[in-house]
Amino acid sequence: MTALPYDQTETLVQSLKSIEKDTEKVFLELSRALPALVQEMQQSLTRSDDAIRTMADTQGATAPGSSGSSTLLAETNRAVRDWESRFQALSERETALFDQLRSAVTSLETISSSIDQIKLDSEDMEIVSLNAMTVALKAGNAGRAFSYITEELKRLSNKTIALSDTVSKAGKDLISSFSGFENELEETRSAQESFFVSFQTRMTQSFEDFERAVESLITGSQELRDKSRDLKQPINRMMEAIQLQDLIRQSIDHIIMALEVIKPEETLEGRSELLDELAFLRQIPPLAESLIEDVARQIDESLGTFMTLTVDAEERLEELDRERKEFVRGTVVLPNKEEISFDALMTEISGILEELVSDLNTNLRRKAHLLSQSEMITGNVEELQNTFRTFHTLVNRFRSIDIAARIEVAKQSVLRAMGTSTEHMTKLTQKIGNDVESSLTVTQEFIESTATVMDNYRTLYQEEARFADTFQQDMKDHYRHLEASREQVNKIISGFSLFTERFFAVFRQSKENGKKLQNTSSEIRRLKEQLAAMRHTIETRYQEVLKEENLEDWTIEDTRLREIIERFTIFTHKQQAGELAGFTVEDGVASGDVTLF
Repeated sequence: MTALPYDQTETLVQSLKSIEKDTEKVFLELSRALPALVQEMQQSLTRSDDAIRTMADTQGATAPGSSGSSTLLAETNRAVRDWESRFQALSERETALFDQLRSAVTSLETISSSIDQIKLDSEDMEIVSLNAMTVALKAGNAGRAFSYITEELKRLSNKTIALSDTVSKAGKDLISSFSGFENELEETRSAQESFFVSFQTRMTQSFEDFERAVESLITGSQELRDKSRDLKQPINRMMEAIQLQDLIRQSIDHIIMALEVIKPEETLEGRSELLDELAFLRQIPPLAESLIEDVARQIDESLGTFMTLTVDAEERLEELDRERKEFVRGTVVLPNKEEISFDALMTEISGILEELVSDLNTNLRRKAHLLSQSEMITGNVEELQNTFRTFHTLVNRFRSIDIAARIEVAKQSVLRAMGTSTEHMTKLTQKIGNDVESSLTVTQEFIESTATVMDNYRTLYQEEARFADTFQQDMKDHYRHLEASREQVNKIISGFSLFTERFFAVFRQSKENGKKLQNTSSEIRRLKEQLAAMRHTIETRYQEVLKEENLEDWTIEDTRLREIIERFTIFTHKQQAGELAGFTVEDGVASGDVTLF
């Protein structure tokens, strides 16, 4: 005789309760993890918002005492305009001084022509001395004194000619020096003008590039933040997808409720009661199998949705992390430039500062060299003046000889034929004297004017040197502020993250917990094998009793089964059971309206 499956029922109930306990644990972990995941996500968004706000503050200087890139750019533009104005004022003063110097140099050309004339007159004087010497020699003793005079005249003429050559060469060298000085001066002014034109562009451009780079980084971080917000939807749907614990618990309770009606056969009285029981029990395994399949199906569907959303969230996280890593590299795109890293841009900007300082110092060194040259040329002019004073001494000697010659001619009748020569001598002496005096006057005026110009230039150079020091310091201060902003931005970029470490840890744990539900689904379906065995046992015993009683079938009222089904709390389960038992159930709440976490 086949026994009723009471022991099988006990084992099956224990398995169901174990599954219920295990799923309760998994869902409890998920119920804790997923809200924490949402909370961590919100905290991550708040943190990235704070980082973006701090970067924006770096740009706009909203913090007290700070100097943002926008403010720094405006201040730099004002400073550049002020520097340019001061540079221009110095340049205009310098131009005026150089015009005065050029006018003074032009006067040197008149000295050169005077020197040439002194040489010609001295050569004429030498001829006069030779003619006079011939007459003196013919006069014998009467012309002896006159011959001494003519020899001195010849010696002075030779000295004057030699001195004229020396002075002429010195004058030409001086003019050549001034010509070289003027060329170098023009090159310096051209370089200075080029510096004036370019420094504003270079410096302003570097600060504008920094401003645009910060804007680019802020935009990039905002785009990443906005993309990370899109992750909220799959995370929230993940929470919704696993709201099954109440449903599973109620479903398992329904199955247990149905199984627990099986009693040991020895507790039954009479064959009719046994047949009633067996006819009733024949409906229990199919009902339990139907409920088990429904639970497994709902777990599979929810788990499928959960895992799909998890994979979607994972892919988005990976993409966001790739973009974040790219962003952390600090790559920016600027107008008329290829992609460039923030650090490389700052290196370029620092290089511009070094170039500006180098150009400024080069210009100052040129001017210092010009100042040294001008002082040397002034010294050469003073030497030329001293040389003209030597001319002055020779002219005085010429005048003395001229007087002596005229006296001697007046004393000696034999020398009266020299009257014309002495008159020529007198005229030449006066002419040489006048040329020397004129040259001395021009030289003196040149020295005085150039001395004034050089003194003013020296003063101007000292002003420029002081201004250059201030200018360099100001530039370095602006770039130092820029570097401070750069360090702050770099600090924000390097620490920029879209999600906290705990977010990733909770996400991984939630994914693992979700996978555990796959085992639950398999375990529940394996119980159907036990139910099939139970169904076979009940059917076998049912057929045995029918045979023993010589019956083909046994019909009972469905009241008992209906009572069990009415205790079900899930409407779909009532419908399934009613269909299996062959009766309809009243409308109720649809499946899925369950208690959320």
